[in-house]
Amino acid sequence: MKNSPIKKHGGARPGAGRKAGFLEPTKPMRIPVSQIESVRHFLHLRIFPEAQINPVSLAADPPPCTLPVFASGVRAGFPSPADDHAEPGLDLNALIENRASTFCAWAEGDSMQDLGILDGDLMVIDRSLTARHDDVVVADLNGSFTVKRLVQKSNGSFLMPANPDYPPIPIKADDEVRIWGVVIRVVHDLRASGRRKRSAAATPALRQKK
Repeated sequence: MKNSPIKKHGGARPGAGRKAGFLEPTKPMRIPVSQIESVRHFLHLRIFPEAQINPVSLAADPPPCTLPVFASGVRAGFPSPADDHAEPGLDLNALIENRASTFCAWAEGDSMQDLGILDGDLMVIDRSLTARHDDVVVADLNGSFTVKRLVQKSNGSFLMPANPDYPPIPIKADDEVRIWGVVIRVVHDLRASGRRKRSAAATPALRQKK
């Protein structure tokens, strides 16, 4: 009776394991515990660099854009036939309070996905507002723009992503930080699964982390 060949399991396999962001060999090294976040932040910025933003201002005197509004809330369950009527139309321009200081930009990246800002969403940004704790802001941090949640704690302020794959960004004393504006609304295209569909010559994008 012939011996059956021994099946080997495990071991190194070509292409297996986590892919290095730098596409080169890695080397283990010791880092002081107090510096881990700083090193992680430095490496993260090299892999996911922030990009310049090009916001577009709103028209100063736009024509009315009026849509009908249901008199009652729309239920997520079965609709009621009695609710099949609408109130006088809503002018979408009324959703913008400070037109002269309001801009729009497209979001790119997934760093704010848990707050509902997805790649391809249209963000409405008001520059006249004073940023408060927990606001989503467009921040100019040391010459690099980013869209993050402003978190103010007793031990300092942070620009917080809404995606666990991205580290918090502490605002340090020697950082040059300017809150460019506050994101007040987001338009999300459900049919396009969050991906905008527009020509390359259309409105420029405001990138998050890619």
